[in-house]
Amino acid sequence: MLVDALQFNKPARERFEEWRAAGLTAVHVTVAIWEDSTETMREVGRWQRHLAEHADLLCEGRTADDIRAADRDGRTAVVLGFQNSSPFEDDLDLVGAFHQAGVRIAQLTYNTQNSAGAGCWEADNAGLSRTYGVNLIREMNRVGMLVDISHCNERTSLEAIETSERPVMITHANPRAFVGEDVELAFRNKSDTVLKESAQQGGVVGLSMYPRLAPNGQACTVADFCDMVAYTAELIGVEHVGLASDYYAGQGDEELHWWRQGRWSRKPMVPISGQVDFPEWFAAGSGYADVLAELRRRGFGEREIELISGGNWVRVFDEGFRPGPQG
Repeated sequence: MLVDALQFNKPARERFEEWRAAGLTAVHVTVAIWEDSTETMREVGRWQRHLAEHADLLCEGRTADDIRAADRDGRTAVVLGFQNSSPFEDDLDLVGAFHQAGVRIAQLTYNTQNSAGAGCWEADNAGLSRTYGVNLIREMNRVGMLVDISHCNERTSLEAIETSERPVMITHANPRAFVGEDVELAFRNKSDTVLKESAQQGGVVGLSMYPRLAPNGQACTVADFCDMVAYTAELIGVEHVGLASDYYAGQGDEELHWWRQGRWSRKPMVPISGQVDFPEWFAAGSGYADVLAELRRRGFGEREIELISGGNWVRVFDEGFRPGPQG
């Protein structure tokens, strides 16, 4: 079983065929960053159409059992998620509505401050909102939607973990202490403190070869990536380590500008270079086989490989996608 916990490709059959060629059992896809509820529901509808039109390659991933079925059928389960809480429009009723529509994961923030908390572009004196942010997490716990802190700042991340009664995910980020400060988006990576607190609660971190986050940036090799896997497994336990490329293919400049500045800025608030190429070895996901082979060469056992490649994600999906106590 092989799970990629974050991709943001422009949907196309070419992408879906790449997933199958890479042996991906499940992919968590992004349906919203800055969109409101109506815009997001349109994107959910488009994904429903893709699932129907490409049912030979895809199925929906609403439950962990859906992902297990995809593994048996030789298809890729698509898990719908948000990279921001903007689609909820500060309305807790929309959390359950989007869960009914198939959304199973939502980040609290995307880089900036919002009603829920502070993103990684903000100073660490800002944290989780004691009103909306706390209640949003409680509602996500209740309906069965996983809380994701990948783009949150340090304080919001820690306070979200403290608030949630269910494991909090870091779907796509790397350990800052290992990667260092020289990569372009070093501040987006997570401290060892956040990684340890998430793991202690049962969370999983998806390690990424996205060049702005990865060790040695665009020069990241399979060996570099596996060094990071080994570091993280030693730090928090192999049961809390997964994979998440943050791969985006087919997206143009207009989409990139949208991600970086939304409607709230005339230009990116944090300088970021143009499009960057993923390491050649990754090759739209086929490089995961080389990663797993390198981990085996280093002495990781087959059970550990199974956990890292997808077993850990399926475990937390099994719990987190189910409704919680209806208090």
